[in-house]
Amino acid sequence: MEAVRRVLLLGEGNFSFAASLCGAAGTHVVATCYESEEEVCGRGRAAESIRRLREGGAEVVFSVDCTKLKDYFLPEEREFDCIYFNFPHCGRKAGVVKNRELLARFFHSSAEVLTEEGEVHVALCNGQGGTPADQPRREWHNSWQIVAVAAGAGFILSNVRPFKAETIHGYKCTGYRGFLELNSNHPVQTVKEKLTAELNKAFPLQNIDCCLSLLHQGHLNGVCHSNIFWIILSPEESPSTEEMSNGVANAVLFSHVDFCKDTDKNGWMNVQEGCHISKQYYLRPSLLPYAQAIIQRAAFLPGTIHVLSGPVFRKCLISPYSMPVFHEVVFVCAVNRGTENSCIQMLVNSIKTSIHALHQTVSGSKLNINLQEATSFETTELNDFSAFESQLSEIQYFICMEIDTSGSCEKGSCVGIIRTELIGSELVVVFASLNLDLLAMLICGISDWRMLWTSDTRFLHQFPRGRLRLFKSFSLYPPSYVHDVSFWVPDGEQFDEVAFHTIARQVSGEMVVSIQLIDSFQQSETGRKSLCYRLTFQSCDKALSRQEVAEMQLLFRKEIKQHLRVALR
Repeated sequence: MEAVRRVLLLGEGNFSFAASLCGAAGTHVVATCYESEEEVCGRGRAAESIRRLREGGAEVVFSVDCTKLKDYFLPEEREFDCIYFNFPHCGRKAGVVKNRELLARFFHSSAEVLTEEGEVHVALCNGQGGTPADQPRREWHNSWQIVAVAAGAGFILSNVRPFKAETIHGYKCTGYRGFLELNSNHPVQTVKEKLTAELNKAFPLQNIDCCLSLLHQGHLNGVCHSNIFWIILSPEESPSTEEMSNGVANAVLFSHVDFCKDTDKNGWMNVQEGCHISKQYYLRPSLLPYAQAIIQRAAFLPGTIHVLSGPVFRKCLISPYSMPVFHEVVFVCAVNRGTENSCIQMLVNSIKTSIHALHQTVSGSKLNINLQEATSFETTELNDFSAFESQLSEIQYFICMEIDTSGSCEKGSCVGIIRTELIGSELVVVFASLNLDLLAMLICGISDWRMLWTSDTRFLHQFPRGRLRLFKSFSLYPPSYVHDVSFWVPDGEQFDEVAFHTIARQVSGEMVVSIQLIDSFQQSETGRKSLCYRLTFQSCDKALSRQEVAEMQLLFRKEIKQHLRVALR
């Protein structure tokens, strides 16, 4: 009788990979994941895969830590012939150092549950391994150094093969891709799909699926630098020269974001003495530079709408509709000079039609969308989105949206902008940029932008695939805590309120929902200025305790003293 081969699968996301192996002759599958069964079953088709596994005689184990494997199996069950770990990762905020540590601990743990002649199969993204087989090959310090970390547990690398997902029946990777992956049921993705589908009725459409880097190096012209997230990377986290030149720095994960780094009058960061920084980067604040670059390509087709989308990052003041990160979509179309107004009208009509259709399925309240000339707005009237867009380039029109419900949205919110650019003497390029997150919030009655980013399944369960509904909060009467902080502003310095708000975001993990200036006075004798702010702490999706807030308050006071050089009172 042929011996049964025991196979252990780790880090399964939706168990589709495990389901593809289930039923193989002479193989017993033990499929595990780090999350609980409740969390996993909320993913697309995960419940079906788990059912297939159990019906096929496989074992399914939840809440398994890959660094402590022997704790989950009895001594007689610890000998596995093969262990699979596909695309391991600590999480989207972890850098290469933490992921190397994860692999090292995983290999040590695997050695304790593997047969003498057993094998470990690890799937990594191309370049991560740091081996000659990785093409393009990263610098060693920027790779996961898999050969070295495996050697620490006594393993050698004996073979390298490509991971061909298309050959694995039913397999679907569940790695983090943001809201805008094709099979997402996030309301932001639904809004984007409906917009592009409507535009496709009036224009030929081409999605730009090239890799758009999250990271830029150096200097940003024409933009207030207090609104930019500057990145300080340790050497092992820096993108390689090849990654920067090929525009694939979107794979770089950041653990060192400087939330209040000073910039000089030329926009360069002022680095404190003794702090060695070889390169300066910032997170992209807009997709507009990519849109402008598209028109230089040979593949750019006049008359076709080219679509770019993805997350962008901007420092801003704290309020329910001010988002430090949101998803932008940019539509780019070149037309003959003299026909640009007709193109703009067709674009806006398509946008109006799709938004009206989405809103009608959600609510019976009155919706008004209109195109307003930029010259009719004062700077003080613009919301964060439109004000920053105005810094990037000259804007012709704002797309404004107003929903007639009491207190559910900001009146006349700007959700998009339109600008044009003359190319040569014959063509005019029309750019339309939309804030998808703000659109989804206004349509679905989501009053707090943080809810879009929750990992709580009770949020996404309210939005079945391709459908939008009015959002119903699942956290009733969440506790809130008020904290006042007063301080003296450094003599002769302008107080940076955006930096003040950004530090509050950082130390609280976005648990500060409101910051209000409640008192301000200036000593007549010395000219010293004192400010007093009131911070309100509240979570949108979890129970926030008084002890947690107390710790945030203490850390906040420490950080503003250090970074803003204020004297606490």
